[in-house]
Amino acid sequence: MSNSYKDIMKTTGITGAVQVIRLFFGLIRNKIIALLFGPAGLGVWGLYLSFTEMMQSAASLGLEKSAVKQIAENHSDMQKRNLAIQVSQYAVAVFSFICSVFVVVFASDISESVFSSADYKIGVWVCSGVIFINAVTAMLRAVLNGLSEIKELALSQLAGVLLGNIIVFSLLPFFDVSAIPFYFLVISIAAFIPILLAYRRLGFTWVSVTLSESMATLSELMKLGLAFWLSAFFMTFITFIINIFIKDEFSLAVVGVYQASWAISNLYIGVILSSMGVAFFPKVCRTIDSVAKTKKVINEQAEFGLLISLPFVLIFYIFAPIFLMALYSESFKSGEPIIRWLMLGVIIRLLGFPFGYALMAKGRPLLYVVAQVTFSVSNYVLLILAVQYYGVDGLGVNYFIAYCLYSILMGVFCYNTLDYRVSMSVIKLVIVYILFILLSLLAVYFVDGTPFYVCGLLIVSASFIYSFRQLTHHMDVDIIGYIKSKVAK
Repeated sequence: MSNSYKDIMKTTGITGAVQVIRLFFGLIRNKIIALLFGPAGLGVWGLYLSFTEMMQSAASLGLEKSAVKQIAENHSDMQKRNLAIQVSQYAVAVFSFICSVFVVVFASDISESVFSSADYKIGVWVCSGVIFINAVTAMLRAVLNGLSEIKELALSQLAGVLLGNIIVFSLLPFFDVSAIPFYFLVISIAAFIPILLAYRRLGFTWVSVTLSESMATLSELMKLGLAFWLSAFFMTFITFIINIFIKDEFSLAVVGVYQASWAISNLYIGVILSSMGVAFFPKVCRTIDSVAKTKKVINEQAEFGLLISLPFVLIFYIFAPIFLMALYSESFKSGEPIIRWLMLGVIIRLLGFPFGYALMAKGRPLLYVVAQVTFSVSNYVLLILAVQYYGVDGLGVNYFIAYCLYSILMGVFCYNTLDYRVSMSVIKLVIVYILFILLSLLAVYFVDGTPFYVCGLLIVSASFIYSFRQLTHHMDVDIIGYIKSKVAK
């Protein structure tokens, strides 16, 4: 196995395993919510989730991202590294506390705005605690990530996932929808404790600095962090108002169906992006001064991501109705066309994934912000247009078109800024991807009954064989050997 692909495989495998377990528990939780409370209950969950994620993005100021870069770049300079850790932690704690207080003070107004009722005020109060804990937890994860403590990070996340979800599962049958924000709080606390313990085991030495030195370090962190903050906050804000728009235009039940469709379409892709992102950003930060090395790591990351995603994208695309009924219930079947449009969108998202990190590593945050804002605005505007013309069936079309625009824009930015050129291997892989998607479209719209399932299985099987052969022969990734070595341990 070549060293570069071996590194990608190793880090993706470790963090990916945790993401898969988190995904598994998330699916069980969503299934229980769907059965107990129906689409409307899942809609309430989705509104609380999008609100807390939006406020958490606002509270972090992007420091959990910029800290990764600072820590990775200064891994040999203990003084500068520890100063970056110390300042970013204090800053996130202060900003997240301010945001939490804001939520508490305006809880009634927020409840009215989100749910069109003040009855959810207590839930909003609980979410203020979730926002603070999640922001601090994300900062501690960033420290472990920047230090490349991947195994420690993965184990602490795994412990949090297991603890939080086991407690929530045991409580779900005994309470109604009003308890949903308390489940968020349980999950947040359970995630925070193992991360804190892992962080404390590293034994950092706190540095003594003046106020001016702290402000200078914070200013340096904010230069990059502000770009991450603007883009992340804008995207979570758009997600939030999209859910509000769907609720106002249709109902809470449709929000639930959209939330379920979103969850399924991002099942595997979310695992891939989360896993690769942990290792890719520190890696590209170390190679960004070399044009040739940067091109290489971007193309390798894109190629690897596309290959390991291909079969699973096709499974979710072709058999979308089965997943909706199996993972939720018959009430969610109307999400079938939504999932398929979202699946097309996540393919483009995966392809453009490395570009954003590379631009940030290069110190071009404005370009990153422009691309993210373009995506977010176009996503919302296109949603309104799609709903006007196609109703519920138009949900998801906006996501696909918006990510097409985003990836084109990011490609142009990287071409001009990084002298990036896409490799022939990636081009060939994209062509193969398109052919498989076209075959899937033909099967979905022109084949029914048993022949449909036969065609679907043949297409998915062919994609598995193709991906496996490319990974093992072309990229020299010994997947079976890697799995055996982990099982043996």
